[in-house]
Amino acid sequence: MSGLDNGINYLFDEDEAGKPLVVTNTLPFNPLKKPELIEKLLADDSGVQFSHTFDEQIGGQLKAGFIITGAYEDYNSDPEEAFATAAAGIPTFWATRAIKPRGSQI
Repeated sequence: MSGLDNGINYLFDEDEAGKPLVVTNTLPFNPLKKPELIEKLLADDSGVQFSHTFDEQIGGQLKAGFIITGAYEDYNSDPEEAFATAAAGIPTFWATRAIKPRGSQI
């Protein structure tokens, strides 16, 4: 079982609640490329976070020899999130269920 996200949670500055949404970050989100992002994450007590591409997340599981046997998607539901209303119809999280075949050497 693997829990994943599509990165939309990193696009907008959460301090802008109630204001028009403006994309403030690019994907994949990598705060190591902008030190001010690390400072903001740490100041918000969020730790250092990254997003990953679909290729990295799903492709990585397949490359490692897993067979994906199930999938589930979910939506943001936190009304405190600046983009929760705008993103209400966009699945932002997903999970995969995968198995690794016996004897797989990958």
